[in-house]
Amino acid sequence: MANNLNDYNEKKIVGVFDTEQEASRAIGQLQSKGIPSSEISVITRDRDELRTISEETGTKAPEGVATGAATGGVVGGVAGLLAGIGALAIPGIGPILAAGPIAATLTGAAVGAGAGGLVGGLVGLGIPEDDARQYETYVDQGKILVLVDSADHNRDVYDIFRTNRSLNADRYRTYDDTLADTPRTDAYTDTRRNL
Repeated sequence: MANNLNDYNEKKIVGVFDTEQEASRAIGQLQSKGIPSSEISVITRDRDELRTISEETGTKAPEGVATGAATGGVVGGVAGLLAGIGALAIPGIGPILAAGPIAATLTGAAVGAGAGGLVGGLVGLGIPEDDARQYETYVDQGKILVLVDSADHNRDVYDIFRTNRSLNADRYRTYDDTLADTPRTDAYTDTRRNL
């Protein structure tokens, strides 16, 4: 587990949503705050959800759909076959789809030997393993992950994810507005327990 949320959450913020509508609304609000689509990724098990979200928000699913197979080091032709359907096969979960900048990262992690599937890909992004396992569980349950790779908009991202009912919002930091003039790392109140 990370010693400090700054270790990864400053750059990667993950929202977990029950519905395509919640995820799309959150992404639209992120974009209205100036966060470009190139910094927003989506992971889901449902191809139609991913297509709808990408069409509504411009997160470029067709160009950035993760392809590959997370079967340890034995991928070979399977990765090529899956490339045609845009699926990332995760043992124990099955196919998932990813759009945005995370697609290439997960593909690379999945193709590498012993990558560990979605957990391995998320850990490779700097997300602590315990959190990555929880995100994999959410995906297995049919939830939608929205990842934002933007240290410049953390406050907006946290607020937007909370407003749109992210299932993991209790793990986000809250800002103390009285500390607005202090350095970023001191302006947080960590709402996570047991760090």
